[in-house]
Amino acid sequence: MKNSIFLNFLATASLILLVTWTSHAQTPDANFVPKDPKKDNLLTGENTVLLVIDWQPDLIKVVRNIDQNVMVNNIQGMIKTANLFGVPVIESTIGVEMAGSASTVDSIKSHIQPSVKNIDRVSLNAWQNKALVEAVKKTGRKKILITGLWTSGCPTYTALDALQDGYEVYILTDTMGDATTMAHDMAVDRMVQAGAIPFTWEGAGAEMLRSYTNPKAFQGEQTKGGFVEIMMQHFYPFAGKY
Repeated sequence: MKNSIFLNFLATASLILLVTWTSHAQTPDANFVPKDPKKDNLLTGENTVLLVIDWQPDLIKVVRNIDQNVMVNNIQGMIKTANLFGVPVIESTIGVEMAGSASTVDSIKSHIQPSVKNIDRVSLNAWQNKALVEAVKKTGRKKILITGLWTSGCPTYTALDALQDGYEVYILTDTMGDATTMAHDMAVDRMVQAGAIPFTWEGAGAEMLRSYTNPKAFQGEQTKGGFVEIMMQHFYPFAGKY
């Protein structure tokens, strides 16, 4: 009888110790410090907008500074990432209505939400198109990710004017292309000297993810496996190829 009482006492004491230890034990995410996603100084899904400029077949086929297939893969990865994190995508082309140029290629267009209405322009500088500027302003976001063709033309002029208007501009250099490496590099240098921030699509996505406690790390509506799936499809297979 005494042994039974003693064993029950030990079991109860052990349970109390276990509960006490568990309540004080830190989980891996215990030290993670969240930030306000709208006021964050870094990129988040709530403070960023993505410009997809002139991904048209006639422009893509001239690109030589980066493999065209790799470049298309990168912009696909960026658009998927934007969709995953709720970043508004603004699509724009040049000369489709006025000059009969082909619009955004299907391999890229298919990843843009159907609700996004393309903004066609006559100006090389997308920031000289009222509809595009108003679309950016409507998002209420001050951080702009710019992708587009060719680097030394439309993306550069757009970035310079957006900076002038007080926006924080990120140029995703692996989602841009030009006819020569020099044209691409000089354009990037010019934008950086004006205050633009050079970055990559994967870096932008990881910055939005921020933590593996983010539910979108492993799941999403369009991308079922979340950001990890996007990385598996669009980043790891292209390591070392550019």
